[in-house]
Amino acid sequence: MSSSGEGPNPLRPYYVPPSVGLPSEPVSNVSANGLGSKIVPPASSKTSSLGTSARDILSDLNYTDYLTDSSPSAAEVIRSLLDQALWKYSSVLMAQPFEVAKTILQCRIAVAQDRTKAAVADDMRRRPGAYRDDQYDDPPSDDSDADEPSYFTSTAPISSSPTSSRPHHITDRAGYVLPSPSTTSSHKLDLRRPDSLLEVLSQLWQKEGAWGIWKGTNTTFIYSILLKTIESWARSMLSAVLNVPDPGLLAGAGVGGLDVIDSPYPLASLGVAVAAAGIAGVLLAPLDIVRARLILTPTTHPPRGLISSLRSLSYLMCPLELLPVTLLNSTIPTLLTSSTPLFLRSRLGVDPILTPTTYSIATFLSSSLELFLRLPLETVLRRGQISIPIDFKSASISEKVASDTVVNVGPYRGIVGTMWNIVREEGGGEEIEIVVGMDGAPAVRKGNKGCRKGQGVEGLWRGWRVGMWGLVGVWGAAALGGAGGKGGEF
Repeated sequence: MSSSGEGPNPLRPYYVPPSVGLPSEPVSNVSANGLGSKIVPPASSKTSSLGTSARDILSDLNYTDYLTDSSPSAAEVIRSLLDQALWKYSSVLMAQPFEVAKTILQCRIAVAQDRTKAAVADDMRRRPGAYRDDQYDDPPSDDSDADEPSYFTSTAPISSSPTSSRPHHITDRAGYVLPSPSTTSSHKLDLRRPDSLLEVLSQLWQKEGAWGIWKGTNTTFIYSILLKTIESWARSMLSAVLNVPDPGLLAGAGVGGLDVIDSPYPLASLGVAVAAAGIAGVLLAPLDIVRARLILTPTTHPPRGLISSLRSLSYLMCPLELLPVTLLNSTIPTLLTSSTPLFLRSRLGVDPILTPTTYSIATFLSSSLELFLRLPLETVLRRGQISIPIDFKSASISEKVASDTVVNVGPYRGIVGTMWNIVREEGGGEEIEIVVGMDGAPAVRKGNKGCRKGQGVEGLWRGWRVGMWGLVGVWGAAALGGAGGKGGEF
């Protein structure tokens, strides 16, 4: 039987040997003298033949269609990092004024005059002509000669008053002075509406200038960068320990969350994502406390630096009284946004490729639900953060910090206690309504329900409007870029 090197095998005429692999070499050669002797080729020829055959094998494996032509240089990597940092800082800079106003409204304690102020403010906006400033405080001008004696005034010396002019009051057309707020510190904000972000921004601009509405921008930027970094690191570590795929590396992440359905263990990957979010929130709790304190204190009150503020804290760990609300505030949004794609694709059959519009709307509704679940917890957390004393060495430091805030801060009584205090105890007052009185002047009419205590459930959702506008912007950008696609940082 002839070998394959001499020609095709007559018993297998249509067999074509594979071209990939090492070529077969004869085991032995017959010498000229007829004695069968085994000839061993030299080592150099064997090595060269092996290298040649390896190059022949690898020549068939061409990955140029899947890999880039060249790796990015160090300059390109640095430029990319700077572009991402600039984009992130610009996003934080645009959102920081609304974050400042929302934090102030969440921490502010409601007073009994809020209902009266809100009703008067609404009526002034509807009928601005019914109100006017008191312009009758200026002293009348005296055009008479200085040498002419005054027959109608007393000759007793006039004692100088410590205040040269009285403060202006807002009166109605009938001349009645509307109730004015009590005298407060120069840096305190006098808010007429407990839910107006624009009013907070306007008063901050008048009292503190541009620095007032962009307080804590650098701290917020550092906090956002560290939060993403620590969360990704904790997620990778837990994935390696539990031998599950990293949820952050799985394809198909929807708007606002991680899509863990591509994982072989979806529930385990979901638990890893939630645990990583909780770890990041607890580790960065001191930085979050500093950020809330920088927002709620005036720009003229030290310390204003990040390092000095961290040094003023009692300890660089999450306080035990804030540990439950910190964990809930960090884990519940991640749990909801990460489990939504899993529920949509596994239970309802809604896929981002087959049904992109339905999937996009469902993820938007999920993000809206996450916002309304997060805001009450965030309100409780902000009040707890500002109630933490910055130094145990001074007994009156907590009272000093409370008096140095731009608004009077509400108390912290735990998660349930603080929510109950906001809804049923803070503020309140009689139900009033501004009606048209005599001569078209506004008048106050009391309601029949009597006195009502608490802010109501709306006190737990301060700043929900700006949150919804942010979700609409992120969802619209994702829809324009490709419905159901991956949602990056906006």
